[in-house]
Amino acid sequence: MPHRRARQFVLLVPDGAADVFRSSGLSPLGLAHTPAADLVARLGVSGLMQTFYPDLPRESMVAQLGMLGWCPRRHYPHGRASCELLALAGTYLGDRDLAFRANLVRMRGRVLESYSAGCVESPAARPLIARLARELAGDFPDFELFHNSDFRNTLVIRNAGIEPGQLVCPEPHEHQGSEFQLRELVTGKTAAAARLALRINAYLVRAARLLAAEAANALFPWSASRAFRLPSFAEHRGFDGRAAIVGFMDFLAGIASAGGIDFVRVGNGRPSTDFQAKGAATVRLLSAGYDFVLCHVNAPDEASHMGDLRLKVRCLAAFDREVVRPVVEWFQQRPERLGGVMIAPDHYTNHEAAGGRALAHSLHPVPFTLWNGRDRDEVTAFSEDAARAGDLAATPVSHLELLTLLGVGTEATAAQRRARP
Repeated sequence: MPHRRARQFVLLVPDGAADVFRSSGLSPLGLAHTPAADLVARLGVSGLMQTFYPDLPRESMVAQLGMLGWCPRRHYPHGRASCELLALAGTYLGDRDLAFRANLVRMRGRVLESYSAGCVESPAARPLIARLARELAGDFPDFELFHNSDFRNTLVIRNAGIEPGQLVCPEPHEHQGSEFQLRELVTGKTAAAARLALRINAYLVRAARLLAAEAANALFPWSASRAFRLPSFAEHRGFDGRAAIVGFMDFLAGIASAGGIDFVRVGNGRPSTDFQAKGAATVRLLSAGYDFVLCHVNAPDEASHMGDLRLKVRCLAAFDREVVRPVVEWFQQRPERLGGVMIAPDHYTNHEAAGGRALAHSLHPVPFTLWNGRDRDEVTAFSEDAARAGDLAATPVSHLELLTLLGVGTEATAAQRRARP
């Protein structure tokens, strides 16, 4: 008997694609030209998915941990920094260590003028971080500073012995335009945390002196987190196939590292990312025999936070043309390999929202569409409003069920779920 090739599964995640904004009744997804995603909707089944929790941060790591099957209530490490640290080779966080996201920012006097130092990019940022790490190591031997990408860095404090929730660290993207004194920036809720906060603030004051002549003239730590650990994806899902993530963001690289998933870094985290390279990498992995591939594109989310509707619409069209279309065409040419193709944003983003980035991430259940060659409903387009008419929309599914719906590591199907009482 000829060998039957295993079916393959793809999850395509346009970060922050869903939107509460409407122009002439249409969301950015509705305005964008997305024929490939619309075809997936026509060929498959659509619905709504809950990815956020009222009592957890409304951020992509929470959403995508669950989308990959790990419960955020159990595995989210209080913040994203320790996960992002895993994206860097040769780094490790002990159980008593703390990690902080550490933005390079621009201060104008006491005013936080830019939470990203004007979106400083890595070629300019990397030597600044190297200088701080070198110059401050003598007086702060337990502080280690690592460059991640662009304005994003990680500050590690060894043997801190403090729970991350005992420190209060303002989030820079939520406080652009606010006044701060670096010597009082971080505060502690307990006596031990207050002592650590004093040392952190002293470090920040010294860093600002060293950066005084730079456009990126201060360091802003936030999102303290403990060591990030995950059970392996294969063991957790009962999935013995090859799995990979195509993306750029460090938190996804960290999830991949902790969960034993291959990570292929492509593009960048901005609207200028290489959409075509992301789609090509996804198809290349399928051709190489990978059984599950997640492709993440951060561009729509960044366009939302920039408040640029036209840019967001262009990003969604590019995602459809350069990522969704080649994946769909690959399976159309190999129908026997189709296990499932799912398109699912990780969260809603209102690009007009006031009050900062986190408040622009709403609790709305996101639209998704799934093409598996079996399940089908009457939905003919992919958008927030169209998905509400899908067979899987009446009761939004949890993101913890996403891989079950897709068929990764289980025999359950969308049809079986619909048959439940």
